[in-house]
Amino acid sequence: MNREAFSDLLEIDVSRETFERLNFYHDTLIKWSKTHNLIGPRERDQIWTRHFADCLQLVPMIDPDAKLVDIGSGAGFPGLVIACAQADNFRPAIMLVEPNLKRCAFLRQVSHSLSLNVEVVNDRIENVSRETFDVVTSRAVSSLTKLLEMGAPWLENGAKALFLKGQNTEEELTEARHYWNFKVQMKPSRSDSHGVVLSLSEVRIRDV
Repeated sequence: MNREAFSDLLEIDVSRETFERLNFYHDTLIKWSKTHNLIGPRERDQIWTRHFADCLQLVPMIDPDAKLVDIGSGAGFPGLVIACAQADNFRPAIMLVEPNLKRCAFLRQVSHSLSLNVEVVNDRIENVSRETFDVVTSRAVSSLTKLLEMGAPWLENGAKALFLKGQNTEEELTEARHYWNFKVQMKPSRSDSHGVVLSLSEVRIRDV
């Protein structure tokens, strides 16, 4: 994948600096995945088109000054990708929360090598200190109902949720509305014909 083709895929101009950071990230992910199972063998040829492109859709929706927490970062999707894209902007550290120790080691390695403004927390999101965050992100972690529960301490205090979801999104929205009130904007994914980008605000638990 070259920078021009990647920019065309996203329909935005990806800077040379961002592309170089993502290229290092890509190569490190391939290397680590051979022994640490960060992504499956079939996904290794789709890192740019399936993973990076999917995550970068969120960047225009995030204020550079916003404090962001990423739930269940795994191999860094979407939090570490966002950090790569926003590394040239002055912004608060992005908190990547991941309970798996080996995945955290990978996140720290990439972050340190690229001098990214990232804090990696090896814990469950329920145990994270309740500091203020403006944006809560997640990708392929849990159902929408569960994600809203995980992010409730910040979402109910005005934070925005940006979740990358798949083909069962309508069913997940229906279920979530049994327990939560929220405003939602849904955009089709540019990288996945079955995927969507969910932006949720004014999240409040429903009275039962």
